[in-house]
Amino acid sequence: MARGLLFSHAMVGRKTRRAKGAAGFTLVELGAVVAIIGILAVIAIAGYRKYILHSKITEAQNGISAIKIAQEDFRAERGVYADLGASYCPAAAGVHDRKVGWDPGCSGGGSLADPRWQSLPVHMSGAVQFRYATVAGNGTYTAPADANWVTITTPPNGLWYVAMARCDLDGDTSNVDTQLASMSFSNQIFIRNDGQ
Repeated sequence: MARGLLFSHAMVGRKTRRAKGAAGFTLVELGAVVAIIGILAVIAIAGYRKYILHSKITEAQNGISAIKIAQEDFRAERGVYADLGASYCPAAAGVHDRKVGWDPGCSGGGSLADPRWQSLPVHMSGAVQFRYATVAGNGTYTAPADANWVTITTPPNGLWYVAMARCDLDGDTSNVDTQLASMSFSNQIFIRNDGQ
């Protein structure tokens, strides 16, 4: 009888040890889990960066749309488009991947070194990432320096304008900026150096 008790006690001990050993993970299993988590993290970070970049580009598209509306209002009142030259507004935006407050001078108020922006009120709410400019002409279209990368197959004659946005999105100060441009004769917004 004592021998039977001893045998059953030994069996219980083995089962307990096996149950504890079976509940753990092997090094291979842990490695596989870590690898899967790493892959998911890389995918999540890439998706997050793409989302952030898209939101910055959306701001520029909205800014160009605001300039286009202001240009059409200007033409309805005065018969021509406003030519602001290469005067970017706000001047401090678009540098080192940072946002700056919208300059009241870009909305037709305040004071700017270049008063031409006061004739074309553009309204943007909150801080902006990009700086904006618009040029205009009457006659054969001549691409401004900051939009000469946009290929136009048939340049228009008559009144025209170009609205532009520019920013150093990656903050590397390498003179390679993300640029957007749209023209009075096109509803399309062209993008160059996306994310630079």
